[in-house]
Amino acid sequence: MKALVLTAFCFCFVMAKAQDLTLADQVIDKYLEVTKIKANAGSITDLVMSFTSESPRGVAETEIKYQFPLKYNMTVFANGMELMSNIYDGDKLARKSNFGGANQDPKTGSAAKSEAQKSNPFFELDYKNQGFTATLLPKEGDMYVIEYKDPEGKTWKDYFNAKTGFKDKTWMKVESPRGTSEITVLYENYKAFKGSEILFSAIKKQSAQMGEITNELQSIKVNKGLKAKDFEIK
Repeated sequence: MKALVLTAFCFCFVMAKAQDLTLADQVIDKYLEVTKIKANAGSITDLVMSFTSESPRGVAETEIKYQFPLKYNMTVFANGMELMSNIYDGDKLARKSNFGGANQDPKTGSAAKSEAQKSNPFFELDYKNQGFTATLLPKEGDMYVIEYKDPEGKTWKDYFNAKTGFKDKTWMKVESPRGTSEITVLYENYKAFKGSEILFSAIKKQSAQMGEITNELQSIKVNKGLKAKDFEIK
């Protein structure tokens, strides 16, 4: 009897291990399927995402405009005033901040393109063509761990839930004049918004040295006909 129980246990264990995904492409493909990105992103030419953001500095509103294959304009407002912006016009990436201190010179070329691609809500759909690589690392609990490397050699890790297929977490190290810091982003409450069947993470919680920022996606607008002037760096 004990032998039968042990045999059954071993069989179930082997079957469970056999069902584990073994390639980064398999994990990414499952994510693209469960979020319906694979089925729907191809018909989207531009996208506007509106968030409310809470941080130690208070409450703000964030609007991100995308034009594909990829231009983007992220602007953060509070009390009707622009606090900061990131704009990628397809060639240059410029940052502006009204928190004080000097603004950075625009990035250009491969460095700008690599950084901009990381903001793409459909990054996983085209990462290979943009020069990124993905490596499946050892599984951590119920999480598949993928390490991405950009063309500049910078890496970060995404954690995908083995049961649901959704991306649950991102972890990265960031270099700045102040030194090296770690950033963790948690993705919660995937759901569809009016205008698309794609499931977006409605809540993103970012933890870093400066504290936690919670971004809640309020709405999306699809194919509104954004123009080049929406991504103009002034």
